[in-house]
Amino acid sequence: MPAKSERPLSGWRARRLLRAGGLIVRDGTAFLVHQRADERSRRCGRLPPHIVARLKGEQLLAAFRGDPDRLVQAGEAPAVRLKPLAVSDPAESKAPGSLLDLAARRCAEETRLRAAASRFGADYHLAASPGGRRTDDPRLQAAARLRLEALEEKMGADRAEAVEMLVLDRLTPSAFRHVTGQGLPEAQGALTKLAEVYGLLAPGQLVGRALASS
Repeated sequence: MPAKSERPLSGWRARRLLRAGGLIVRDGTAFLVHQRADERSRRCGRLPPHIVARLKGEQLLAAFRGDPDRLVQAGEAPAVRLKPLAVSDPAESKAPGSLLDLAARRCAEETRLRAAASRFGADYHLAASPGGRRTDDPRLQAAARLRLEALEEKMGADRAEAVEMLVLDRLTPSAFRHVTGQGLPEAQGALTKLAEVYGLLAPGQLVGRALASS
């Protein structure tokens, strides 16, 4: 199992860490996130280049002490203390599961949505790798980065980040609703678009189980 410092981080999680005083440092072909603006602090995970480009486009990043390869939250806002998300709703009787699993089970093309999510996760892991190990293949990593950039362009940043929350963060329905204000239909819509962009679904192919069985 990969070390925690090697796990890929979603754009949403990177934004949270920045607000808490985190530091993004270039590491090979990707980026490493530290808990504080000090490279001796705990390593929280890795980011692929297109996520850093997204955060820069949102004007959320500033060079740390003038170094463009070391980035912190832009502006003068003080660091906040992060609070854990509620993963379940008190009204729910069952133990919380991931929204990804729920969204896939509740649609007719479950296998294709899960395949798209798996492919996305593999591409993201490759793109977030620093590329310095002998086993790393630069061509595969470059191809994964290009696919993710193309996905974001076709899906839009909001949907792409929703997919990251579903696939990488495995947010529960309650946590996803707390973060985005959205629920199952929006999660299914994001996964459907992902499958379409990967060529696993034709546009409009996905329908609910009730309609599929009629």
